[in-house]
Parts: sequence; C-alpha cells; structure tokens
Amino acid sequence: MAFAGVTSIVGLFALLSLIPFIILYLRRPKPKDETIPSLMFLVQENKRSKQHSFLQRFTSNLLFYLQLLVLLLLSLAVASPFVNLPYDITRENTVVIIDASASMQAGEGGESRFDRALDEARSALSGRNTLILAETTPVTVLEDGSSDLARDVLGKLKPRATSTNLGDALLLAKDILGDKPGRIVIISDFLMTEGPDVQVIRTLLTAEDKVVDFIDISSRTQNVGITRLEVGKFTSKVYARNFDDEERKRTIELRKDGKPLASSNLITIAPNSIENFEFDTPAGISTVELSPRDGFEVDDIAYIATPDRLKTNVLLVTNLEDKDGLNNLELALRASPDIALRVVHPPVLTITDTGEKIDPYKQDLIIFYRVAKESILPGTFKEVRDYVDNGGSLIYAAQSDLDKVDLGDLALVKLKGLSNTLSKICVDTINSVTQNFERESCFTVASQHLAAEARDKTIVFASASGDPVIAYRDVEGGNVAYYGIMDETSDFRNLPSYPIFWNSLINFMVGTEDIKSYNYNTGSIATFEEQDVKTPSATVRASKLLLDEQGIYEFSGRKVAANLLNEKESAVSTEGGRTDISGREALLSGGEPRHDFNLVFLFSLIALILVFVEMVFVKVRGDV
Repeated sequence: MAFAGVTSIVGLFALLSLIPFIILYLRRPKPKDETIPSLMFLVQENKRSKQHSFLQRFTSNLLFYLQLLVLLLLSLAVASPFVNLPYDITRENTVVIIDASASMQAGEGGESRFDRALDEARSALSGRNTLILAETTPVTVLEDGSSDLARDVLGKLKPRATSTNLGDALLLAKDILGDKPGRIVIISDFLMTEGPDVQVIRTLLTAEDKVVDFIDISSRTQNVGITRLEVGKFTSKVYARNFDDEERKRTIELRKDGKPLASSNLITIAPNSIENFEFDTPAGISTVELSPRDGFEVDDIAYIATPDRLKTNVLLVTNLEDKDGLNNLELALRASPDIALRVVHPPVLTITDTGEKIDPYKQDLIIFYRVAKESILPGTFKEVRDYVDNGGSLIYAAQSDLDKVDLGDLALVKLKGLSNTLSKICVDTINSVTQNFERESCFTVASQHLAAEARDKTIVFASASGDPVIAYRDVEGGNVAYYGIMDETSDFRNLPSYPIFWNSLINFMVGTEDIKSYNYNTGSIATFEEQDVKTPSATVRASKLLLDEQGIYEFSGRKVAANLLNEKESAVSTEGGRTDISGREALLSGGEPRHDFNLVFLFSLIALILVFVEMVFVKVRGDV
C-alpha cells in the first residue's frame, strides 16, 4: 500500500490524534475490589469467575479497540492510500469500430462480411460501450451505452455503399475514450481505401495504455464489378472490371422502368482486365446492370440520373428565310445537340416552317431575330410579356428599325440611334456566357451597331464603344437578353465561337445544369435548404446529407443518383490477411498492466461500519 502526494503528510498528522485518545484511556479510574461480609457466600463462585476473566477483560476493552480502529482508518483515509494491482483495462470501456463500407456487403452462402462483423461485435461488448461505423466519414451510433442497449443497436445496423476510412474512425474512438482506460476493437476486412494509417494511430494509443484489437473477417469473394461510369448528355460509357484470376462472362444491359433499352450481349472479360460499353444516355432515371450477378452485388448495378428532358425547346421567330444565306443563327442552333429548334415566320407563330402546329408559349425560350415590324400583330409582345412572367425566357436581337418595335418594359436598353463607326466588341462581364472570350476580350468588330444606354437592373455582358451589345436582366418569373450585334455588319457569325456563344447563352437563360450535378459517388455530402429528403431506404428531414447508400435520392425538386464506382472497394477477391498480434497481446508484451486502486472509500466505509457497531455495543451493554 502507498499514499498519494501531499495528502499523505496530512493523513500522517491525523494519526497523532491517537496519542490523546490512548492517554485518556490510561488515566481513567480503575474499580477497587472490597470484601463485603454479607456477600461471603459468593466466594465459592470466585474460582468459576476466574475462568471467564479473559472474556470479561476483552468485552470491557472492546469499545477501546473499536474507537482506536475508527481513528486509525480515518487518519489513513485522509492520507489517500492506494494499492497497485494487476488490472484488465479492457473490461471497463469498450469502443467497437465496425467497418460499414461497401466491401462489407461481400459474402457467399447468404452471409455477408457485415453479418460476421456484427457477431464479433456482440462478443466484444463489456461494461460501457460505444459503437462507431467506419464509412467515408465515421458515424457514432451509440456512445457510452450498456451492453443490452449496444446489442439492440447492433441488430438495426446495415452496411453502406462507401469507401473505407478506418483511420478517422480510430481517431474518433481515441477522442471518445479520452483519459479513460478501455479497449478499442476494429472489425473489418481491412480493404482500406482512404484515411490515415491505422497502424500508426494504434501505436500511439498503445503508448497511452489503450488496447486496440484488430479482428479480420475478410474472405475471398469472386467479383466482376462496375468501377467507372461516364455519364454524358447524349452518350454514356460504363466500365466493368474482372477482379478474379479467371476469365468471366458478363452481359451489360441498360434498363429503364424495368425494360431493357440496350445490351452489350455476352462479353468475355479476361482476368484482372476491363471492358466497356457505350450507349445513348436516356432521359430521367435508368440503370446499367451486369448479369449474372456475383457475391458482391453492390457493384453489379449503377444508377444514372439525368433531367427528364435533355434538349432545350427553342422557338426562332424570324422573317429571314434560310435561302437568303444570312441566317447563320438558324444554322448554329440546328447544329447544337442541346437544342430542339422550331422556326416560325410571323405573323403566324403557331405553325413552323415544316408545317408543325405548336403553342409558341410552351417553348423553353423564344428568340426574335430580324423580324419585320409590319409582320408583328398587335398584342404580340403583350403575350410575350405574359409568357416571360410565367417563367419563360426571351432573347431579342438588334436590327436597324428596332426603335419602331414596341417591346414595352421588355426592352433592356434605351436606343439612341445607329452608329456607323467601326467598333471593337469587347467583354464587360466574365461569366458562363462570355468565358470563351476571356483570353481575347475583344472578340470581334462591327461596322454598325445601335447606340444605346442600359436601363435599370440590366447587366451588360459586352459593349461596343461604350454601347451595350449583349445585355441581360431577370424579370418577374423569367428573364430577357438583348443581342445587339447585327450579324450582317459583323464577321462574328462566321467565327467558330459563334455557335458556342449561342449555345452558352441559351443554357444560361434556361438554367441548364451540368449533367454531373445529377450523378454523385457515394460518400459525397450534399447540402441544400432544410427539407424532406427521400433516400434509397427512407425519408429524412435534413439540410446536409451524407450520400452513403447506392441508389436514387430526391431533394430540391430533382432526382440524383449515387454510385460506389470505387475500384479499391470492389477488390473483394483479395483477403485482408492480417496476422499481427492483438492489441491485448501487444500491451501485455511490455509487462502485465497494473492499475492504482484508491482505498479512501474502502477505509471510510469500514470506519462507518465500525461506528455503527460501537453504537450497537454501547446500547447492548446498557451504557445508554
């Protein structure tokens, strides 16, 4: 037994209280024996009484011993005694890290690696338990819970479809344990695809008397999986890899709404090699699948998400016939794979140049380009204004008599007349529309342009001699753009950048999104306004979400896909093969772990019990 620090000195001083206690007992008066004649008849009993003299002396001095022991225990308790004994630190606090990455779904015979991991986790529980799922980002599902509660939580866990990050999970376990003694158990197949090295962190924890045990539940599983998916707006390509040492035969099939759209037929994939299949990108939600499936099904399927409509419906309103040879705009728009173009010649806006009947105000965007003033019917631009208010997009182009066209409040510039000065046209604002001209900001010249002044809330993208020639403004519901380059007075229409510019402007106007924003890798984090989000397995309310399941998510009014597409995570044909000793053995190899057990509470409890015994003894003896 030892004593702790300065308090031991105080406790030793407390032992001095025993001195006056012993002196008081020594000075107390002793009873004097007297012979009383009337009691002489009791002398015969004297010999028998001496037989019990020892017991009588003991009972008469028992109170002294009790009080002496109480003072001794209390004095020692003040000195903070402790004893250093062998101690199993693994039984007090246990942190179980369960690998919940995609590779843990691998398995055969109806039992996955994750199922075996849960069995191992149940065996590792003891004392107070913390459960951590090792995904791309570690997730704590239980902290400092009982064994019964931990078993209940384990029964509800499922593997995710993310990469493996055991290092960050181990660091999280270290923070949760803090200075408390305990054991950390990592149950995994040890196909580590990202994060810090767990061996380095394990060494640090062992130095802090933390036990870190590795439990390897890996096994060889045959696998051919989808490891890469390139989703384009019009064509896509999928890559499948054979991870086995033998060739495998697979069919790659594109499906939508359960119906096949395209198939690669049966292809042979050589050992450790990759094959690909290219197909037209369907609109909406579809899947690409491998068949037959194997023991790791999560990479046998990939989801594809695109907008419900891949092309933008554009209506070109013009009196310029294509045979005039000057309608380069029509040629540029028809050449764009992003645009479904319809052309009408006013005053009739409901029949296209091909004879198709349409509703002009059901189009995504309307372009007025070189329109004769006399061909515009009264009220046309009032209807156009209603169309814009309802969310439509409008682009109107400059022409020499534009000042005679009644655009109303759709006009973005105030016209001042026609400038016949040869002018450079230069970019004023760099954005997705003008980024193609960033290196050469003055991208063309014009012999004529309309002198003008931008109205309020109008953003000028490009100008000529200070006059706006490309301008934009958001209006209630929709938006409007002004194209002030008169193509017949400029060489811009003949430049390679001309169709690129128009494609960029139209995409900007209608808010066309990059197809990549519809397709994520699992493990990504999506942020949005707080709302109800539909995941592949449930509906949750959130403003930030870890996409850790493979499948389709719905938020912000659209559907997006999340896929594994991780070659390292799909390499389940390789065993983890960890043969290093357990953390317990590593710790014991440096000597038997010992722990200081504080005896203050024990001594105080015994002293309290003795005080109670003293009170009972005094009561029984009749002193009170």
